[in-house]
Amino acid sequence: MDKFKSANSAIQKFILFLFVYFTIWSIAPAFLASSVALDVSEGINWGSEWQWGYYKHPPFSSWVLYSFYKVFGHFGPYILSQIYVLLTLFLVYKLANKVLCNSQAWLGTLLTLAIFYYTYPTLEFNHNVAQFPIWAGLSLLFYNSITENKYRDWILLGIVGGIGMLTKYSVAFLLIPMALYLLAPQQWRLLKQPKPWISAAIMLIIFAPHLNWLIQNNWLPFEYAKGRSSETIDSNVITAHFGWVNFLLAQLVVHLPLLIILLLSRKSLSFKVNIDSPRIKAEHSISDSSTRLRNLKLIGYIWLSPVIFLIILNLVFGMGLRDLWGMPMWALSGLLAASLIKPESLTLLESKLPKYLTIWLSLITILMMIYLQFGHTIRNKPSRMDWPEQELSLKAQATWDELSSCKWDSLSGDRWLIALIAMNAEKSELSTTESWPSLMINGPASHSPWITKTRLEKHGTLVVSLAEDKYSELPLLNQISKDSLTQYSGQWEINWPKLQTSEPLIIKWEAYVPHQCVKQNQDL
Repeated sequence: MDKFKSANSAIQKFILFLFVYFTIWSIAPAFLASSVALDVSEGINWGSEWQWGYYKHPPFSSWVLYSFYKVFGHFGPYILSQIYVLLTLFLVYKLANKVLCNSQAWLGTLLTLAIFYYTYPTLEFNHNVAQFPIWAGLSLLFYNSITENKYRDWILLGIVGGIGMLTKYSVAFLLIPMALYLLAPQQWRLLKQPKPWISAAIMLIIFAPHLNWLIQNNWLPFEYAKGRSSETIDSNVITAHFGWVNFLLAQLVVHLPLLIILLLSRKSLSFKVNIDSPRIKAEHSISDSSTRLRNLKLIGYIWLSPVIFLIILNLVFGMGLRDLWGMPMWALSGLLAASLIKPESLTLLESKLPKYLTIWLSLITILMMIYLQFGHTIRNKPSRMDWPEQELSLKAQATWDELSSCKWDSLSGDRWLIALIAMNAEKSELSTTESWPSLMINGPASHSPWITKTRLEKHGTLVVSLAEDKYSELPLLNQISKDSLTQYSGQWEINWPKLQTSEPLIIKWEAYVPHQCVKQNQDL
């Protein structure tokens, strides 16, 4: 009885700890960091344009990110990341409860947080973090569809799969192995029914608007992905086909906290999967142990098959693999680890594992706060989250308002600078715009399809770049008639928020102002 009380007390304390943990990760970064990360600023600005696609990625996560930023301001991206982690944990728990007893399911869900990807990388809400609940949700719904074969689950599988493909194409690394599983002879009975085909049709319908966008825009994100993948390809033809080794090593490293916890709990584990305990039999209607084992193997297939699929792609085609592609793949690692817990050790681990996780999550939280507050001192240079985004926006707004009496419509140049400036422009006290300016990104005009020659000639633009950059690649700007625009140039000198002793940040700017908007007697 004392052991049960101790376990319940540990669980209650850990639930309170998790509340504090997720609160800190949702709020503290907005106070400690002077700017958001690159992917966050890009995503927010992409989302503000409400396109069916962007030159790097499909649109869904940018829409969600922009919406949270509009509602919660700079807290939005951090709140959103933690909501995605919590949603992932909920879905993992729902799946774990299908094959494990409630205690194992609870512990397996908590152990998910011992995987590094679900902690520090969530500071930057990007397309990898946005996949967390997608992969967990697809895993749960595919399991339900195979084992219960209900229309509801197949329909939901199609919906989540479609949203997943609108989030990031790498969701296909999970969807393809799922489709291959249905081709196994023992699953042919399912393919003779309409349910999987309805699921596939729903998925295609949801993805169709983006597919149309891809066709109209010459498959632009795939060209970007090809370029990014080529960066990781070894110049040696032979070793290029073994990039999967480094990929697996990276995935092993992010599992180290989980592996250490399992090592500390090794006496309570057995390499024989424990699915025949009285607690599991009492909590599940499936009495046949062979059926439960088969279902657990299905979960193992869902967990491992995407990695095997990537390894095969690398072996056969020499395709470059990026370590962060593995971010959403490991939601089921804790679940499978919990299946190794000996039935007689459950009560003990209900007390011990929350303590181990409290130590790990406290450590990573402290390190996160130290890094955000003092990382610039340790590195002696600013990170992406140390930039003076508020001051940059104020300078840009003041410059435009000094020169022009018309709406500040667009901002052009370096994608990092203009993203930071634009997302803060609406909050500036100097702002005369109802919303922040649109971005014309360095590079081909196709990267910013919302900017046209007519729009530039009518409204002008403000071009910014780092002092050391030689020029901005803005082909549309070179194509428009300059007769209707007055050109100005200058530079800003801005101190770093946390590195006052460092050389100031020097930004070059050029303003193209329509003649009818030019203010007289500017003093710049």
